[in-house]
Amino acid sequence: MKKILTALTLSVLAATAAQASEGHIELKKSDWSFTGPRAHWDTMQILRGYEVATQVCISCHSFKYFSHRNLTTAGFTEDQAKALAGKMDMDVNQKLLSGLTAEDSKETYGLVVPDLSVMAKARHGGPDYIYSILTGYEEAPAGVDVGNGNYNKYFPGHVIAMPAPLSDGQVTYSDGTEATLEQMAHDVATFIAFISEPERVERQQMGVYVLIYLVIFTALAYVLKCAIWRDIKKKS
Repeated sequence: MKKILTALTLSVLAATAAQASEGHIELKKSDWSFTGPRAHWDTMQILRGYEVATQVCISCHSFKYFSHRNLTTAGFTEDQAKALAGKMDMDVNQKLLSGLTAEDSKETYGLVVPDLSVMAKARHGGPDYIYSILTGYEEAPAGVDVGNGNYNKYFPGHVIAMPAPLSDGQVTYSDGTEATLEQMAHDVATFIAFISEPERVERQQMGVYVLIYLVIFTALAYVLKCAIWRDIKKKS
């Protein structure tokens, strides 16, 4: 038993150390429409993020768990989803896949680039991580050798294979929004957060209703308890 407890303790310590090594970098914090008590999916921001994803990210990254029909979960109509799919010569149920093969990815970057479908759930910090990485490219400090990689102050280890994917004016937004680096990074982080966890807002709203119910139930239970004990005291 002692050996088992020791092994479990070491496992917990190792997991804690791993989390600390991943999370020690202070990520940028941003305001997200899908967090907080008034959480909701901002359809225009999701649309802009989709435009960044399909004009930039798709050249290397796939979204294998996303189809245009999923947009209806965020408030898009079926016709809007079909129209967006049609612009890409896709069926509304087709998955959004990159043309970059695993072999070409290894040859270019030395590894297979990750699918972005659940990236907001797969990385510590979620959308803050994505936003920080996209805006965290800098010239490497003196004495820091990045080899064939690129310096990013928010990436663990600070050396990332992916070159900076975004630059001001790179995307043409359909709503006329100015496509600054910060704007595009925030929009595409929102889009990835949505496709990673489309039920997030509904779950948060349900959580609020549950808490309200528990408060009311607790208050009623307390009133009932007081009434019961008041009668008992009268009889005793």
